[in-house]
Amino acid sequence: MNSPHFAFIPPWLEPLRAVAVALFDSNGDIIEANEGFRFTLTPESDGNIAHRIAEPPLGQLLKMQPDEAGLLYTGLITLNIGHGLTRAFAGSIFRRNQLFMLAAELDISAFESLSSENERLNQELEENRKLLSKRNHTLQKLQEEMEAIKRNDGLTGLANLKLLDSRVSEEIQRWERYRRPLALVVMDLDDFDRINEEFGREIGDELLTHVATILNGATRTLDLVARYGGQEFAVLLPETNEMGAMIVAERLRMDMESVLILPLLRPLTASFGVALLQPDEKREAYYARAGRAVKYAKEQGKNCIAIAGVIGECDHLYQSAAGGDETPTET
Repeated sequence: MNSPHFAFIPPWLEPLRAVAVALFDSNGDIIEANEGFRFTLTPESDGNIAHRIAEPPLGQLLKMQPDEAGLLYTGLITLNIGHGLTRAFAGSIFRRNQLFMLAAELDISAFESLSSENERLNQELEENRKLLSKRNHTLQKLQEEMEAIKRNDGLTGLANLKLLDSRVSEEIQRWERYRRPLALVVMDLDDFDRINEEFGREIGDELLTHVATILNGATRTLDLVARYGGQEFAVLLPETNEMGAMIVAERLRMDMESVLILPLLRPLTASFGVALLQPDEKREAYYARAGRAVKYAKEQGKNCIAIAGVIGECDHLYQSAAGGDETPTET
């Protein structure tokens, strides 16, 4: 039976943890308990004293007769504190009709034990937090590496075609809004298939890595350098007009031509195609014009630069004058 709730425990006793006080009825239902009593139990403990008090058991208390002062029992009181654990306290149990009051003093050893347990749990919690943080950091690093694998060419470390596609599409949208110049340089290594046949694929891969280094060294952080195909590379040049793009291509051509890479007995050269984005031009059409210019440079003897016109008949070569002035030459 559930007894009506009355405030039998004085307010000043409610927050104390050094003394455990609980009021319960003959059915064992806890009517009131202070912080000290609750502090000894696990959060999931139920509200029946019969499940909490191990010694003396509730059945024995019901058979005992209190003295004139209401004292029913004094001595060792053992409580089940949860998780199969018990803790003994020195205290007394009083009875008034159908109501019982338990008052036990929590000695310093009990607090030390609880504090030690709390400290251990806090340490475990902190260690688990550190482990979780480390695993999250590792997971984030793996995710970043996976994203890098998706964006970058595995051999050269340059952007791959997927990333180039995405960036070109973004730059086209920006061009449509602001009408700022956008240039694309496509570079195809000359006679690279023959080099692979003569020296092997491993040497060919080393040459491609070296070319990537040259490209990175000759471009801005604003630009995007990508591996366009097996032996083709692309440089996307935002905020760059046709003349600026031709100067970049010529610099790259000269850098390639001026370096002798062993075991080659001659410089590794490349043919270049330069294209400036045209109004209403889509990405694939933009690529096609730059590729057409590269093909035109190949047909004109390789190791040169071709500028893509609006149509194929307008494509022309770009050559350096002897005095160092760079001028386009119609063909």
